[in-house]
Amino acid sequence: MYSAGLFVPLHPMNKFVFLLLSFIAVSLHQVDATTTTIWQGYETVNGKEGLGVSLDASYFSNMKVADILRLSFVYTGQADYPQISLRNGMWKDLAATAGTAITEDMTQMDYYANRIMLDDLQQNGLIVTGFGYALTAVDLIDGKGEAGYENTVWIGNTIFLSDWSVTQQLPVTCFADAAMGKVLRLCHQNLRPGAEAILRTPNWNELPGMDKYAQLMGNHTDIAITEEMLEELKKDGCFVQGIAFTLTSVELINEEDISQLQADVPVVNDWIWFAPDEPYFRVNVTNPTTKPVDFDIVLRIADDKMTFYHDYPFPEALAAGESKEFEYSPAEVWEPGFYYTTVMVDGEAVRSFIFGYDATNMVSAPDKQDDFLDFWKTAKAELSQIEGQYTLTEVADYSTAKRKVYLLEMKSVPDGTGEGVVRAYYAEPTAAGTYPAVLHFCAYDSGGGLTIPRGDDNPSQIDIVVSTRGQSINNRPPYTNNYGDWFSYGLGDKDAWYYRGAFMDCLRALDFLSTREKVQPQNIFAEGASQGGAFTIATAALGDGRINAIAPALPFLGDMPNYLQLVVWAGNAVEAQKHILGMSDEEMLAMFSYFDMKNLAPLVTCPVIMDFSLQDSSCPPCTTWAAFNNLGSSEKQYLINPTLGHEIGDSWWPRFTEFFASHLKSDVGGIQNVPVTHQEDTSVYDLHGVRHNGSLSSLPPGIYIQQGRKIVK
Repeated sequence: MYSAGLFVPLHPMNKFVFLLLSFIAVSLHQVDATTTTIWQGYETVNGKEGLGVSLDASYFSNMKVADILRLSFVYTGQADYPQISLRNGMWKDLAATAGTAITEDMTQMDYYANRIMLDDLQQNGLIVTGFGYALTAVDLIDGKGEAGYENTVWIGNTIFLSDWSVTQQLPVTCFADAAMGKVLRLCHQNLRPGAEAILRTPNWNELPGMDKYAQLMGNHTDIAITEEMLEELKKDGCFVQGIAFTLTSVELINEEDISQLQADVPVVNDWIWFAPDEPYFRVNVTNPTTKPVDFDIVLRIADDKMTFYHDYPFPEALAAGESKEFEYSPAEVWEPGFYYTTVMVDGEAVRSFIFGYDATNMVSAPDKQDDFLDFWKTAKAELSQIEGQYTLTEVADYSTAKRKVYLLEMKSVPDGTGEGVVRAYYAEPTAAGTYPAVLHFCAYDSGGGLTIPRGDDNPSQIDIVVSTRGQSINNRPPYTNNYGDWFSYGLGDKDAWYYRGAFMDCLRALDFLSTREKVQPQNIFAEGASQGGAFTIATAALGDGRINAIAPALPFLGDMPNYLQLVVWAGNAVEAQKHILGMSDEEMLAMFSYFDMKNLAPLVTCPVIMDFSLQDSSCPPCTTWAAFNNLGSSEKQYLINPTLGHEIGDSWWPRFTEFFASHLKSDVGGIQNVPVTHQEDTSVYDLHGVRHNGSLSSLPPGIYIQQGRKIVK
């Protein structure tokens, strides 16, 4: 039919959005297709009724569903909103079409005929009108048959990019046959990581009955038509908005035409295998009907960039009422890495997920520049010349008799904003003695609440929650974020990019700990997730051996050449900035190499435990594993979350806390460090000799001594 665009009178959005969408229209060239020219000339089109090109219905008598109506034109720009509009012979909008914006670089527009549009053409003919162009030809292109388009209300080839800028209008005439008991099916291909879609009304609200974004998988996505949805579709139609896929058609189908089989795909082996074991998958299927069913189970396996890899079909059968578990191990020579898998049962996508194979042997070699070490040596030298000017202000509402909590302000390296002050929350026990200290680094600031340690949370350790420049504390009144989007700030210049200064902020917090008499310098640990995971690795790498052990989770900024091919954000920010700066891919990747976790990882020599989530589309597992595989540590562990996205599981906090406890180094008292256990014992003391009666599980969080062992709870 047509590619994405906007007809201003039908959808009055502002001029910026109009221009943003207008460039999306795509011209498809058919190979070995029969083309019939039904009009040729040079007709200036300016939108006035009676002007344009009128074609009688007889021109379309032999046209079929899925054939292409191609308009060739010359852009004149003699209009505020240049666009093509199709009308029927009675000057009503041609059924199942909408106005389409055009731009100066466009010369053709393709409209795919569905049954609704074709009926209107064959009964009433066509008038080509619009604004700001001259029509030069109208062609009909053979679509090679209409099989498979029986229920189709829209056909096209709309490419949804990675920045949510593209929409596809489905006019109200598409829904003449919509009814309760029918399903709206979006057919798609070329899925990329993070592919999503949502339906919107012409006033840009979510379509009633669709309260969340559809995660796309397989060949199509079905949306049940609710009563509220039906009313809106019949009144105004809708728009499809999405990212990272190509929309090829929209269908209205009856619910009974959808497979009645019930299926699920359970997690096996945490969805990660290591050589020589082979990946295998289980599919549970139930036939709830009174008839036997023959069907296919298809495993569609792609690489993690979702480049098409292979379909593995397995023909199966179930008797009436029968349930069965099927197990498959695809015959494939697996390479180390991560794979995107969709399981389809009887044509319906049941589950899509990422699995890993032999990940510890996945190679993503460091690609640091020749001056990598000198770059960070210079940055640290600059930091060392700046006096910390540490200021502590007690936060009385969070302080207790056991620990005082402070707002910490300190000077770090300045940058283009002129702001060199960063902040943290610092909690220190009140009792005499020395204590382990944990640096907590924050994830990318999303506008959520701040993490402030409480006095009684960990009374036998020191906690410092670090806010880098412009984020967290520094992004809340009375303080102001002067960086805009932090990732984009200074992007393209390694000496000005946000993360050069942010990494120095992390080291400044480490410097501060060295000034505190109560901090055990041999027992400083660091942890954080996402951006905080990157800060954790960077601090250990650049911290001159001052970190005892670290626990990064889902670390950001890993394996940037692959990362930018896998994610929506921040890939779109990088593309936009490259265009503005006129940088090449190679130049941008060279800049990123100074900050890439896989290049910093070899400098990390302390023990490491890392958390991975296989379904993470923000920090994909291949990028986080690249950092893990390149660590210079002789001791490293990992925890796998097979079903989680960009989130950490409940087991992560106790797991890394126990890991830190097992690496405590004693400088007094001869206390031996052994792995943490969960043994119950009523003879438990805190680190300063205060006895706690009751089982260990009943005690507040802290560090305890039990029979000569240090235990962190």
